[in-house]
Amino acid sequence: MYMSSSLTKFFVIAVSVLLAVAAVTVGVRIILPSSTNSTLSPQLATAAYSSFEASVNETGTVVPATETGLNFAIPGTVASITVKIGQKVSAGMVLANLQSSSASSAVSQAEANLASAQATLSAAQSPLTPAQSTFRSTVLSNAEQVQSQTIASVQETASIDAQNIQSDEAALQAVQSEYNGANCSVNANSTSALCQSYSTQIAQDQRQLTIDQQRSQSDASSGALRESEAQGQVNAAQAALSAASTPDPFQVSEAQAKVNAANSALQVAQAHLDQYSLTAPATGVVLAINGQVGENVTGAPTTSQTLPGTSTPLSAVVANFGGNQLPFIVIGQPSKLVVAFSYPSQSTSQISVGRSVTITGQGLKQLNISGKVIAVSASPVTVASVPSYFATVSLDSVKGLSWGMSVAVSVFVSRVTSVLAVPLSAVFTVGGVPKVMVWNGNRSIETNVTLGTQGLTMVQITSGLQKGEQVELAANQGFAQAGIS
Repeated sequence: MYMSSSLTKFFVIAVSVLLAVAAVTVGVRIILPSSTNSTLSPQLATAAYSSFEASVNETGTVVPATETGLNFAIPGTVASITVKIGQKVSAGMVLANLQSSSASSAVSQAEANLASAQATLSAAQSPLTPAQSTFRSTVLSNAEQVQSQTIASVQETASIDAQNIQSDEAALQAVQSEYNGANCSVNANSTSALCQSYSTQIAQDQRQLTIDQQRSQSDASSGALRESEAQGQVNAAQAALSAASTPDPFQVSEAQAKVNAANSALQVAQAHLDQYSLTAPATGVVLAINGQVGENVTGAPTTSQTLPGTSTPLSAVVANFGGNQLPFIVIGQPSKLVVAFSYPSQSTSQISVGRSVTITGQGLKQLNISGKVIAVSASPVTVASVPSYFATVSLDSVKGLSWGMSVAVSVFVSRVTSVLAVPLSAVFTVGGVPKVMVWNGNRSIETNVTLGTQGLTMVQITSGLQKGEQVELAANQGFAQAGIS
């Protein structure tokens, strides 16, 4: 497993501090002699009664206010890691993948099954193929065209028959008029050649009229029959097209059920395939990658960590010392920073939520940021056989800070008044015993002291010094600073 440098720095510092605290009842500067022949002019401070803010001083690490530990939901072999530590990621972005050939094949098969079911449904909803639909539409069109032609032919025949009857009636009426004008109806004249001629013509015209009337009736009957037959052909073509074009409800319902089942199967296969990819749940920055390509991982839930100090410190720190599995990838919001620090059990009564805190830089970092304790752990975590508690500090400003940075944390616990005190930089330890270098006017004498309340820059001396005695400060004592508690 791999861990980001900032997290590593945090728990390494935590171990160092706890070991130092285990050796000393009250934390002070640890100073080692660097030379007994120092020629530096001593910088002195005078032991005097003073008042100052008492504080618990520890070392902390700047961390994101929240972090999310991401794990693959299923076991498998890591195929790829697509991000790097410090990289910005967005919600839904793929961070890493497991080998997933079988799952990918299952999705492909499910997609093919869905496509087949959809084709069956489409066929059930539209029984005719385009070619079949065109053919049956053409049959209907032809039937309608024949019907139109039949109606036109019947109408034309009826018109001709009407004209012939009208002509026959006109001819008969003309001969009858001439017959009447010759008084052929009188018996004496009925036998005359002229009347006989008229009579013969009248009989012929009457027969022709009868013939044409009978033909008209026959044409009307046959025309009606032809029109009926043409309408029947149209009706039959329409019925055939409609019947072939109307879906079978049972077939449609059955096909739709198969589509629904295939779609559900695809969703299940896709959800299974998605488990082979680790994605970012929100926008953030990759803080740690605790795995590598080719590694076999076990499935574990993705967990959103609470504020460091509420119940556990940074997940990577606790997991490293507690033996639990680290999240495969950790992401957080570096723009929302807090300071997490550890402290020994003897400080639990002094560190509580709401305490004012000052954050200062270490080394060359010029920082002085105020804040408050917003969370403390309810129970200790054992680090290197030493029980350790953790706390979180909210910051009034994050200017000059970056995640992973080590800072000095001073938690103000009370105010002491009129106590004998010297600057904190005047005290050092040898073998766990606090000491100062007392200046007698010619040289500095190593002197054991007993410490009381410690502040950010001052520390109470309960024995070993008298008011007015001068002590040498660290910068000119001829001692090298070995660490800060």
